[in-house]
Amino acid sequence: MSTTEKHIPFFPLNIFLLPGEQVPLHIFEPRFRQLFAEAESESISFGLPFEDADLGCGYVSVCRLVDVVKRYHSGESDVVIEAHAIGKLKSFQSVFPKKQYPGGIIEIEQESYLDSKPTNEVMAAFEKYLSLLEGSVKLDVSAYRLLDVAASLKLSNADKVKLIYTNNTAKQNAFLLRNLKYINLLLEQEKGIENGFILN
Repeated sequence: MSTTEKHIPFFPLNIFLLPGEQVPLHIFEPRFRQLFAEAESESISFGLPFEDADLGCGYVSVCRLVDVVKRYHSGESDVVIEAHAIGKLKSFQSVFPKKQYPGGIIEIEQESYLDSKPTNEVMAAFEKYLSLLEGSVKLDVSAYRLLDVAASLKLSNADKVKLIYTNNTAKQNAFLLRNLKYINLLLEQEKGIENGFILN
């Protein structure tokens, strides 16, 4: 296993994002206004720590600031962040050195499975998923990693952690395929109801 240990700021939010996932946030606490001011001016990365009680492990979504959507006279702001890496949580500090916000030590995951390609069966199910959502879709299959597919599915925090924790490409593909088949079935049923009939 290849890892790189880092000491980074934390923004405790109790969510787990996969690389490529974005989320909008409203920043109002002074300590986090400090963090996001530095994220904007210095382009620093920060972590969202997430602990899974069932698996007994902690992961961190390493994120960057993508956009400041709105600024308020009070100093608050609306922002968009995006995860770009995953780390294992090693320690948590209530205050990062010489800062107001918390931080901690993580080990950046650099496993090869993070860049693995989905199987043809998974991509076929994924194309069907996008088609059911948006109509006819043409995909450059070669550009999609397994985690890119997972990030598109709006999986629960627990499911995303299980996917990473599995640490096995074949099992991860099987996990995604099961989820895609189930989601596609639900989408087909929704469309059937919209068109005046129910699938059974």
